[in-house]
Amino acid sequence: RAFSSVIDFRERLSRNRLRDIKLDDAIDLFADMVKSRPFPSVVDFNRLLSAIVKLRKYDVVISLGKKMEILGIRNDLYTFNILINCFCSCFQVSLALSVLGKMLKLGYEPDKVTLGSLVNGFCRRNRVSEAVSLVHTMVELGYKPDIVAYNTIIDSLCKARRENDALSLFNRMERKGIRPNVVT
Repeated sequence: RAFSSVIDFRERLSRNRLRDIKLDDAIDLFADMVKSRPFPSVVDFNRLLSAIVKLRKYDVVISLGKKMEILGIRNDLYTFNILINCFCSCFQVSLALSVLGKMLKLGYEPDKVTLGSLVNGFCRRNRVSEAVSLVHTMVELGYKPDIVAYNTIIDSLCKARRENDALSLFNRMERKGIRPNVVT
């Protein structure tokens, strides 16, 4: 029985089925998944959460993420990145930072997706100085932000009429070995 339910969930979570999923169907599928024993893998939950993100129903993803935590379904880096992205998309950067803290405490290393979501979240809230500070801190800790993170900040600095700061960041980026692209 458990094996057949895993196959059923895999079929229901296939890319073709998730591409056009409606929110009610996604929520029903989540309910079926959490009733199943053993639980489907976190990868299966991540597929479903990602499909809901594409519907731009960030609050629903956050709520389902909380339910997963309550049920003892362990997050992986991908789950944490989904949640950080959702909080940033809902303009709740402080909660995204809380997720980052939990992620670090559990031993997960942030990646370029984590950093990119946070930088984007700060910049969308016109908190460019905090985005710059985050990038500097991450560089000091040994992380290498990608060109997308730098482009986001440079664009936000220019929009805030802080061209000198944008140029300074551009020069620092080049010194760190990050090569500009067409967007830069």
